[in-house]
Amino acid sequence: MNKWEKYTFLHGETQIRSMLPETRLMTADHVQGMLQKHGSIILKPIDGSGGRGVILVSSAENGRSLIQIKLTKQTAANRDLFSVLTNEILGDFLPYLNGMDINQLLASSYIIQQRIPLVEADHRPFDIRVMVQRKSDSPWTVTGKLAKLADSGYAITNVNLGASILPVETVLARSLLREHSQKKLLSQLDQAALLVARRFQQKLPVIREIGLDMCFDPQGNPWIIEANFKPHDYLFLALEDKTMYQAIQEYRQKEGEN
Repeated sequence: MNKWEKYTFLHGETQIRSMLPETRLMTADHVQGMLQKHGSIILKPIDGSGGRGVILVSSAENGRSLIQIKLTKQTAANRDLFSVLTNEILGDFLPYLNGMDINQLLASSYIIQQRIPLVEADHRPFDIRVMVQRKSDSPWTVTGKLAKLADSGYAITNVNLGASILPVETVLARSLLREHSQKKLLSQLDQAALLVARRFQQKLPVIREIGLDMCFDPQGNPWIIEANFKPHDYLFLALEDKTMYQAIQEYRQKEGEN
């Protein structure tokens, strides 16, 4: 399942729908409509990973938009925005695409996602990786959580772009959510992650683990950003406490023995 298929499937579950950022396939109308509605959007390759190809677009003044790719920023007139984005995505391939429907190509290769205003710690946005696992005939269990704190100047929290890996509790205590009950916040994450896991199991009965990228908005509401069916566990090795990494490995080992 690509990002769009995962989104549409999760969107079919009422309890999950309100925690999903609005997502659309990339078209000129959707770019303008989503940007006007939300003020800030993220464009992602429909099959991408590792933060590659991600573009942040935000409304600016005087009929212009701000485009950020990694640390590079530029502005474009709103009337030219789709053309500028097309050039950024297709770049050197454009001369070889004569006769192809560029709009259809982009709609089949990129999604547009409402940008959730991530809570910040130390003036850097962060999201949270939640690992859920199960054995053959047992319920889903949350086996690990960690925070990914974006590197200075970056809008996305990918470790390939220098994000720091820290305990969730540490980052929450350094964020605007420090006045909230950590127990309640973490419980909300767990419950949302388990809802997602059980939903995907309906379509993929053999699935045994999911790595979820989640976040909180400034009001403390949980959001589900992405789901990965082949999550890397090395992120948990970056934590000083290896308990969660060991639990993940033990769960995998027990599953293999069944």
